This record gives sequence, C-alpha cells and structure tokens, in this order.
Amino acid sequence: MLPLITLLLSFCSPTIASPPSPKCARSPPPHPFHASLTTCLSPHSSFSHFPWTHPPYCLPPISPSLPPYCVFTHAALFLSLITTPDFASTTFLNPFLHFPPKPFFAPARLAVPRPYAVRDFPGKGKGAVATRNIAKGTAVLVDRVSVLSEAEFPPGVGGKEVEGLLEVAVRRLGEPERVRGLARRGGRGMGVVEEVVLTNSFGVEVGGRGFMGLFVDVARFNHACKPNAFIHFSPTTLSMTIWAARDIKPGEEITITYSAAGMTSKERLETLEKVWGFACTCSLCTSSTEELGASDANREEIRSLQEKVIDLAQQGQFRKSVAAAERMFSLIEEEGLTEQMGDMYEVPAQLYYRIGDLYKALEYFRKARHEIDGYGVAGKLGEEKIRELEELIQQIEREMEKKRTRKAKAKVKTNRKR
Repeated sequence: MLPLITLLLSFCSPTIASPPSPKCARSPPPHPFHASLTTCLSPHSSFSHFPWTHPPYCLPPISPSLPPYCVFTHAALFLSLITTPDFASTTFLNPFLHFPPKPFFAPARLAVPRPYAVRDFPGKGKGAVATRNIAKGTAVLVDRVSVLSEAEFPPGVGGKEVEGLLEVAVRRLGEPERVRGLARRGGRGMGVVEEVVLTNSFGVEVGGRGFMGLFVDVARFNHACKPNAFIHFSPTTLSMTIWAARDIKPGEEITITYSAAGMTSKERLETLEKVWGFACTCSLCTSSTEELGASDANREEIRSLQEKVIDLAQQGQFRKSVAAAERMFSLIEEEGLTEQMGDMYEVPAQLYYRIGDLYKALEYFRKARHEIDGYGVAGKLGEEKIRELEELIQQIEREMEKKRTRKAKAKVKTNRKR
C-alpha cells in the first residue's frame, strides 16, 4: 500500500493562467486495502495539499504521458520546490516534511550566535565579515534551501513558464523580499526573481536529479579562488553548511569558492562571468603573472592526478596510485582547497590497506569518517556510511594490535634464545 502522504500528493494539473479549479488528488482510502481510489477535491480542502501550506501550483502537462511541473511550498520551513508531483511525494517528503517535524540538523561545532555580520563591499555588493575569531573546522552557518528548482526542463516548457513558477515559489515563501533583495546580474529579458535565482543558486543533486538550490543566507558569502571557508550540501536535509577551512580573524571577510578545484584562472573567470555574472577580483586573480601561472600549473596537475589515481588503482599499480594521491593532496593544501577533496580520502585509505600500510590506511579512513561525521552528512545515508567506516577502522585497529602482539612475542622469543 502506498504511503498516505504519497497518495495525497498525486495531482492532476491546473494551468497557471486559469483561476483556481478543483484538483484531482488521491484521497485517504476508505479501507486500508483500497489504495487506488481517486476523488476530486476542492483546492481549498486541507486534504488536497497536506502537508504543504499552499495548494500545488502547476503548469499544464506537455503531453498526456508526461507529468506536470508544480510549485510545492511549505511557508513555515521557508521552502518552495519546483518539480513533478511524483518526485515531490516520493523523494522530498521523506525525510524532509515529517509530521510532526523532526529536529533540524545542526553540527556539534556550529557557532552560536552567528560569528559574522553582513556588510557592504565596494564593487562586490554585500558580503560576510567575521565578528570574532573563528577556529578552523567551525560550522559558520547551516542554511536550509529556500527555492529548489529542477535544473533542466523538457522541451515545451519555456522561459516564461519557468519564470512564472519561480515567481510563485518566491511569493509563497512568506518573506519574498529576503529573496528579491539578493544580488542579481542584470540579465536581459528576465524577471527579478529569475535573475536572483540564476545569480545566487548552486547546482545540487537530490534523488539522482540535478536541481538549482537557492540558499538565502549562503548567498551573502562572496567568492574567492583561495577561500577561507568551504560549503557542504547535505541532500538528506536540503541544507548547506559553511565550514571554516582555516582560522579566521575578526574583521576578515569570510569567502567560499563557486568554482571547481581543478580550474585554471582563465576557466574560472569564464565560468564566473557566464554563470554568476561577475569578474573575479580576489587576491589570487589579481596576483602577479608568475604567482597566477604557478597556481594554474598546480590546479591542472590536481585535475590530472584525480584521474591518474583511479586509473593506476584499476591497473593494480597500488603504490604508484598512492604516490599520486599523496601528491594530489599536497597540491590541494598548497592551493588552499584542502576540504574540496574530502570525498577522495577513502581512495588512498583503500590503497594503503591493499599494500599493507595499516597506519596510513587508518589515517585516511579516519579522515574520511571525519568528513562524513564532522561536516554534516546527516540522515540515514550519513549514519550508514559512518557505521561502515567505523567497522573498517575497528578492523584495522584489530589487525594492528595483532601485529604488535606478534612482534612482542617474537621479541621475547629472540631474547630467550640469547
């Protein structure tokens, strides 16, 4: 039998331009074994859109075989989703909209109150400035997504239709000016909300699909190619956490990076201009030609080493793969991108275990665990991964203890012979 919430959120679609009309929703079945009953409910019926605070607002389906795209809003959570009804019901409602709601996830090292203030920066708009010392590894902010929209729409869903969905999504949040007040790049022919979303959103993946996620508080943090903080998105909580990558002093701007670790300066400038609509003037991009050239060489090597580590491991050349991984991590640290490669720690851990270096394997498995546990991967996925890594860590610790015991016994035996 389908979950009750799933039944309640399978909608027929009204058109945006039409006045409110009845929606077809799968109502609570009269009998637990009769889950296929479909009834038409008034758009004002509480059953027609529970647990959302507004009735879903939908585009007409492109064809009978394709689902409509709708806006699903929970104003109390300051959250609007733009997706299909089936995806909203099967993916987002578990675990995001429990009834009653589960406590919001917050890292143990979350700084409270917030250790920064939003201030104006000439030529850059607004940005975040540290108001006190922030130690490396501190969670500066946890921000749940406000607008989460499908990144790609099928042919037949045009720009005007998407703009209409975005307008509704923001208007229904309850405090739309929090979104409308964000920076925008001034695109031609776009509405204010569409400009804001395109200028400030991050590409994220949820349930195997690509989305644009707008995080209102994160949007106030400016970009730097050598940032002092980094972001971590949790698909299990729809939240973005900003972590201090190093110690940050009072009065220092807190920056994150919008670009991938392996990009050269030219690639970064082109991407930042095309996607976010600004030319980067950070300390790295305005450094000397020699310094910028050295950084570009490092980042190109990082990019090639990512592939090389995997290729060598697949060929069974584990020692060479480990050496390549160590070189990659040293370059990442040199470039100030230490935490962007956290998901790679498990690779050298497995490689070191293969070649019998238990001490290094343990070091990297612990780093991998720290990434999961310390940097906000909450929910079932994070819990399962932590258990898996803990089992591996305990197994290695047992093997190391056995080795120490064998060595101690061998030493005693040798001394007796003497």
